[in-house]
Amino acid sequence: MSSVAPATELASVTLSNAAGDSAKIYTLGACVTSYIKGGTDVLMVRPDAKMDGSKPISGGIPHCFPQFGPGAIQQHGFARNLDWEVAEQSESSVVFRLTENEYTLAMWPYAFEAKYTVSLTAEALKTEFTVTNTGDKSFDFTAALHTYWSISAVSNIKITSADFAGSKFLDKTLSPPAETACPSSEITISKETDSVYAGVSGDVLLVDSERARPLTIRNALGWSDTVIWNPYGDEGMGFDSFVCVESAQAATPVALAPGEYWTGAMDVVP
Repeated sequence: MSSVAPATELASVTLSNAAGDSAKIYTLGACVTSYIKGGTDVLMVRPDAKMDGSKPISGGIPHCFPQFGPGAIQQHGFARNLDWEVAEQSESSVVFRLTENEYTLAMWPYAFEAKYTVSLTAEALKTEFTVTNTGDKSFDFTAALHTYWSISAVSNIKITSADFAGSKFLDKTLSPPAETACPSSEITISKETDSVYAGVSGDVLLVDSERARPLTIRNALGWSDTVIWNPYGDEGMGFDSFVCVESAQAATPVALAPGEYWTGAMDVVP
């Protein structure tokens, strides 16, 4: 398994259902790049994304594992750099699998199995990410689904959750990053934003005034935090056409003893 895929057309899986909805997932990073429901793609791939395998895909639903953000190993870990095995596949569901190899062991010396299930139902796109400690020593990790949601414009959106009001968030745009209290249940974007909201989980709604109904990001299991990121003003990244609202396990690491596992489930309900 190579850490960098060759510069060629990337392998992918396309799911479909009887309603005419579809989802496309690349084996590189097990990255979902498209979920079309009722003719609208709720995901976005950045205009500066490389789709030739020369770097991780910047868009859709990239993985951060076994490290969220900067730290002891490379930014956002290695899962998004690697080709995942297709372990099971049907018309409307696929299971990807990733295990340790020479590349991962060089930076993170643990045996593991990661399985990522993506299922397309009539109502939603369902994802389930399970990490199992298959080795003989304990490890801990942080993780996230670094999801890019398509929007009509940054000025048209708000992100809402009852859990936002009174929560503490780490503002990573400050130098040094600092924890701040969130005064409202609604978040809007008017500047560069990189915030980790600890303990905000459950249903998070993305409301776009140009779309008929809110998008529900349903953190059904495992994911304990929500991260909001937008490179406000960066035209090259296409800042005005997406917002990242990420299902994360970022504020507190998950610790797994040998044989233990953890699962994070996130459903997308347009």
